[in-house]
Amino acid sequence: MSSSRLEVRLPDRLSERLELLALSEGLTKTDVFRRALALYLLVKEREEGGSTLQFVKDDQRETLVSI
Repeated sequence: MSSSRLEVRLPDRLSERLELLALSEGLTKTDVFRRALALYLLVKEREEGGSTLQFVKDDQRETLVSI
């Protein structure tokens, strides 16, 4: 599999949150970033098809504004 290298600069607070998330999930920061990008691309693809993203909790729906 071919791959590309990408350098990303993050504000300190976001970098800290990424580090904590990666540790809590047992993943690398790269793995978290890859998953986040895949999710972002899926949401954009679905939005382009007319769908919206919703979070459902206790039978109450909250629509997320387009990203």
